[in-house]
Amino acid sequence: MRDRPLMLGLIGASGTGKTTLTHGIVRLLGAHGVTPINLDDYLRYSRAERAARGLTDADPRSTDLDRMAADLAALRAGQTIEKPIYNHKTGVPQGSERVAPTGLVIAYGALTLTPPVQPDLFDLTVYFDPAPELYRRWREERDVRQRGYTLDEVRMAWPARERDIQRYIAVQRPLADVVLRFLPGEMGYDLQMWLRRRALAFDVVGALADAGQGAAVQIQSVAADDDGLPATVINATSDPALERLSEGLRSRLPVSGQVNASETLQGTHPTLTFAQTLIATLLLQRG
Repeated sequence: MRDRPLMLGLIGASGTGKTTLTHGIVRLLGAHGVTPINLDDYLRYSRAERAARGLTDADPRSTDLDRMAADLAALRAGQTIEKPIYNHKTGVPQGSERVAPTGLVIAYGALTLTPPVQPDLFDLTVYFDPAPELYRRWREERDVRQRGYTLDEVRMAWPARERDIQRYIAVQRPLADVVLRFLPGEMGYDLQMWLRRRALAFDVVGALADAGQGAAVQIQSVAADDDGLPATVINATSDPALERLSEGLRSRLPVSGQVNASETLQGTHPTLTFAQTLIATLLLQRG
């Protein structure tokens, strides 16, 4: 029996899909066994204060990294924390809440692996790296619909945000065990996953073969990926074979949540469903 929770760390710029993937894993594994924690709640300044200081939300100076690192270490040790709350629609800090760890803690944010946080705090880390044209569209749609921005405001802020994404967020990618990339495809979104570092120990070929691998997935090993790391590269396209493969993986998960093996994640794109299920499988195999 584990004496501490499993820790999954998700890293990526705001709007890359971290929250969506987290919700999918919660549905797969059960809400009572998963503690999701949004690390972007550790922003120390309101939206107006950041603007006055000339800071973006990607700039580490906007985030209370010391408190974030201490809270993550406490959760890892099985302790309850007092986590800040940030209203991302109004752009204002809003009190705090008590958070107790369960069997799995999913910590997701833009600066998840920024010091003083150390990668070894997590059992598995995933970096979100969607194709630039997809990311820009997703960010614009999310900020207008959910964050209260106008489209003109989002586009005016884009150069500074893109600059700081490259300065402060993209530099975390070489530290991640998995890189998750969605690209435009003929039938929606195509998916590319790079398994590196600790994820290389995962028998992805065997797992997918047991689940009924179809033509929708291709696997190859590379000596050096875009970060110069040895990697297993998984390419997936959206077709019925991929949905059946995800069902096969779900049927083999040691725990289950709200989604049965014969069901689909309602409203979820097939490649996203596959990514959620494979990451859950990989994480639980490490545990």
